[in-house]
Order: sequence, then C-alpha cells, then structure tokens
Amino acid sequence: MYDFLSYRPITEDDAKLLLDWRTAPHIAQYMLTEVAYDLDRQKAWIARCNARDDYQHAIIRIEDGDVGYASITVTDPRNGVGEIGVYIGDADAPKALTAYNFVGTLNHAFFTMGLHKLVNHVIAWNDRTARAQAFNGYRHVGVLKDHVLKDGVRHDLHIFEQSAAEWAEFRKKFRDDRNWWGKPTVYRG
Repeated sequence: MYDFLSYRPITEDDAKLLLDWRTAPHIAQYMLTEVAYDLDRQKAWIARCNARDDYQHAIIRIEDGDVGYASITVTDPRNGVGEIGVYIGDADAPKALTAYNFVGTLNHAFFTMGLHKLVNHVIAWNDRTARAQAFNGYRHVGVLKDHVLKDGVRHDLHIFEQSAAEWAEFRKKFRDDRNWWGKPTVYRG
C-alpha cells in the first residue's frame, strides 16, 4: 500500500549524510544525546553499529530519495525488549508521510527480529513524536520527571510501549505487512 516508502542498508558512505541530519537543528533539538561533527567518528560508529547483533539500522526512503533514519536497539535480549529510533533528516520531506515511517520499522522489529515488546522514550516537548507513538498503537505508560539534562535544563521523559501482539492487531489499519527489506512479515504469537 505504501509503495512510496522503502528502506536501505547503511554503509560507511552514508556517514556525511547521517551526520548532517543528526546535527541539524530540527533533529538535534529532540535527541537525548549530542553528536560532534566528526566524519571519522561517524564512519567508525557506522562500522560498530553494522557489526552489532543487538542493533539494526536503515535509511528511510520516500519515492527513491533518502529522507531519514530508523534504528532498532535490543535493550533486553533475554526478554525480547527493544527500542526504536526514527527521524526524518530531510527537512523538505513530506511531513504527512512521517507517521508511516514507523510501520516498516515496527514490522521489522517485531516480526523479522522477533522482539516481544518495544519501549520508547520521548522528550517532553516532542509533541509530534508523542502523537506519532499514539498513531502507531503505542500506549503512554508514564513520565520520568526531570530525567534528561539537555542544555543545562532538566526535562521530563515520556515512556511509551507496545507488544508484538498489540502491533499485529493494530497494524491492520495500515494494510502494510512489509519489513525494511520489503518482505512480508507474519505474526507468529
């Protein structure tokens, strides 16, 4: 259904693109960490990420153009818990499409990687991402008060969660069962 949306693997050749996105003000303001603009460090980070078995990431593409980044981190392998990160680096990308970027990532996390649950953290002032979490079936489960120190100020961190079974039911509204690589996924509950 969403043929305009696809993903591709990340290589070290993507270092400048990712670093430009990650340090752009429209992205950096919502991130919990700060990244120095250092191309060699970015290449090394990509190499380390690509070697990990508890981390997968991809470039998000809309209509064959690179527009964003998605990652899945396994935070608790024993219990099958992970966290996703998604951002649109291209400030000119169609904003209406960004909520759908989660669909392939959720399919990939739950039905390709086999995770049981995702738990995401969203900084308090990131209303757009908080709304996208709800749009994609996440439950708001709490707030960590004064949890993040950013630019010398403490901020609340909102926590959202969703299980594979919940996503299997919720994703029916999107009618898209593909993972990052365009392969159909099946819930095996």
